[in-house]
Amino acid sequence: MGNRLLSVARMMIMSALVGSLSESLYHLSKVSLFLFISLLSLLYFISLIHIRFFGYPVPLGHVREFFSKKKTTSAGSDMLMQALKGLLRSTDLVLLSMYVVTSIVIFSVDLDSRYLIYNKVILSVTLLLLIVITCIKYKGIKEGKVSPYLFGLFLSYYFSYINDQKREKEHKEAIEMLQEEINQQKNHRTHFENIPNDEFFGKWKGKNVILIQIESFQDFLINHKVDGQEVTPFLNRMARQNIHFDEVYSQYSIGHTVDAEFAALHSLYPLKNEIINFKHFDKRYRGLAHIFKENNYETAAFHGYKGDFYNRRIMMKTHGFDSFYAEEDFNSSERASNWMSDRSFFDQSINRIKNMREPFFSFMITLTSHFPFDLDRKYWGLNISKDQDDFMSGYYQSANYTDRALEYFYNQLVKEGLHENTVLVFYGDHEGVTLENLPTLFNILGLEQDNFLRGINQQRVAKIPFILASADEEQSINYTSSNTGSTLDISGTLLHLMGLPAISYEMGQSLFISSPNRIVPLTQYPLGSFVSEKIFCYASLTGNYSESSFFDRGKNRLILPTSGENKKHFEYSKQQIIKSEYLITGNELISHNEENKNYIDMFDINPKLEELIFAAEKDAIIIPVGKSFEEEYRKQTQYDFFILNNLQNYYCEQTKRNIKFFSMIDFDVRQQIIYFEDPQYIDELVNEGYCVTDSISESIEVFLDNLPDDVCIIITAKDDASNQIDELTYNKIQKYGLKKLKRETNYRFSYINLIYKNKGFDSIYELSSNSALELHIERNQFFNGLYLPFKVDAISRGALHGNYSEINVNGSSYSLNKRGLNIVIVNMQTSKVLQSVWADTYLNTTVKNGMFKAVKNDITDGGEGL
Repeated sequence: MGNRLLSVARMMIMSALVGSLSESLYHLSKVSLFLFISLLSLLYFISLIHIRFFGYPVPLGHVREFFSKKKTTSAGSDMLMQALKGLLRSTDLVLLSMYVVTSIVIFSVDLDSRYLIYNKVILSVTLLLLIVITCIKYKGIKEGKVSPYLFGLFLSYYFSYINDQKREKEHKEAIEMLQEEINQQKNHRTHFENIPNDEFFGKWKGKNVILIQIESFQDFLINHKVDGQEVTPFLNRMARQNIHFDEVYSQYSIGHTVDAEFAALHSLYPLKNEIINFKHFDKRYRGLAHIFKENNYETAAFHGYKGDFYNRRIMMKTHGFDSFYAEEDFNSSERASNWMSDRSFFDQSINRIKNMREPFFSFMITLTSHFPFDLDRKYWGLNISKDQDDFMSGYYQSANYTDRALEYFYNQLVKEGLHENTVLVFYGDHEGVTLENLPTLFNILGLEQDNFLRGINQQRVAKIPFILASADEEQSINYTSSNTGSTLDISGTLLHLMGLPAISYEMGQSLFISSPNRIVPLTQYPLGSFVSEKIFCYASLTGNYSESSFFDRGKNRLILPTSGENKKHFEYSKQQIIKSEYLITGNELISHNEENKNYIDMFDINPKLEELIFAAEKDAIIIPVGKSFEEEYRKQTQYDFFILNNLQNYYCEQTKRNIKFFSMIDFDVRQQIIYFEDPQYIDELVNEGYCVTDSISESIEVFLDNLPDDVCIIITAKDDASNQIDELTYNKIQKYGLKKLKRETNYRFSYINLIYKNKGFDSIYELSSNSALELHIERNQFFNGLYLPFKVDAISRGALHGNYSEINVNGSSYSLNKRGLNIVIVNMQTSKVLQSVWADTYLNTTVKNGMFKAVKNDITDGGEGL
């Protein structure tokens, strides 16, 4: 009752304050008042929309991150506008009409200036009352006994700040208590502590893995029927015939989907008040993707939304993925709702997955079943009666569509023959039913409702599906478990089946061996909330144990928060989430031994390394980085031989080639051929008795013939690019799609050519001109009959127009800008640049790639040195 009176008093005082300020602005300028009212109205309406979905105003940290990058703001605005469709109400017209009437009044009514003195008196009294009532409750706010939201939108931010300070103090105290335990764990981590010894460990060792995070999927959908129809028949079958854990709870905070990604990939709790992707993308992680990479898996992540949203392009690299494909990398024209359709997403992804090196680890995030569940009618798969709730009907249709898209993807794996050695893992990221629609869901599931059970019921429906399936039904394992777990257990459970080491800092565990008495903290609820086999705990917003709600699952009723086991579990839940936050924000995840293996991520590794590997003989030495890079690296590691040797070994393990740093080569021992890219090494190698030549020295025809199929060849000319293309050479190169490149007709001309090689050569664009040329093709465009999954920007300026060559692929420059023909080779499946070479066709028709080959003089074949 006291809090309600406080809230009413607060509203009256704040109304008087805003009114007084408004009158002051009116006398200053009508335009100023109009802008003030417009800004307040917009901020309050946005807050109202956020409360409808999440139950609380927009956090300040979220606002900062929303405006952190132009692309993030643009993508976030797009996502917000789409979500508004499901959050707007007809009653909002009342708010709009009030705003319109207020705006009209501002510009049509003139107030007498004699009211100004009264306004100042009212303003002063209002401020005084506000200060008094705030002081009365200040102690309660500071101790966490009064919700800051009682004070409205703007003051609540200040009081939230006070609570954050209190929370930080508590965290510091908790960390001090946990410090010794954390340090011991960090310094004594091993990959196989307590090696499991059960029938499931290593059961799927060596298989390809496809991990699929399903948008807004709750576990109640599994085996759920509406009007006699299964909502998710495919996932029902997967759960029935394979491994299904049916007591797994979502873990997220203000980041929702990206929080779920993080929890699944790293077995850590998301941060309560900030999104990890924005502020902690640079921390040293060694999660699920890293472990797969260390075990010779190629890794890739796929998502159908904008790559820069939530900083994913950077964060996916931090997660440990070799490649990340977002909306910009697909043809996203097929929209099943407001987003790229899941069917199209899976259809295009399968082409990239089948070209990955086995074994591979693919992480996929679906999108169509995202709020507001506005699925186009033509994609509906359920016949739902009009008696059903509109929101739930939309949710069912969206979930059913995604289920059918998953089945299509499964069938495509079988069609491509990938199913025999591939396992699929499905899990939901978070709840889909919004806060205001939860009472409807509670009724559908037959949950008793009252104010005391509101938080508990939220927890009861927060379960997500977690299914592990073999794509080859003959190798499937039929197993169902009700062990209590959460998103944090996905990586541990999967690695258990793969027979691979657990994440060293994991705070989850394998559900195959978890204890029935386990306590699972839940980070999306107030600190201290947890679930176990016997108890639901919904902690108080104030953080006080005695004000929290406890529900006995066996007796199906609320119980009193008496001291004992539940209080220990309450404190344990707090400590676990605080400990996870400390490990992340303090960058305390990687031990010294693990850090040595991960130094590779600290620098931008030489992009020519893959090309060196491509060009070098199998047993040749390959120097992976330039001289200045190696010197800087050695400074960073304080010339620690052990660390440098570990990194060198890491390179060797990942590439399966003989990688050596220049400073680690023993020149007193007879050495093999050495490949390198940095010309700064030439003099030193010559002094060591080597003959240095270009690593590629072959004719244009031989070079093109040796290229793999399904590549795009982009060619631009610089300077005198046709001098050596005489009649004889011209007759040889015509069959490769080079038909307008001839000395007699276009000597010193500009020239651009796009050639597609696949069992032959087909030029889709060839142009020669005595003026400068430019070609710009956007990503995912059909160009002259060929679909290009990457962006191309090509510029050619011949001798008379600037002597310049530029070839950009997906925004990055690859042209070597050398005299003659500059050539870039792009893989059509992965959009990766395979090679960047040139042929100085003023002097000869030999292809070079800007890399070098060093051979000991006593074993050289007599090739001409540099």
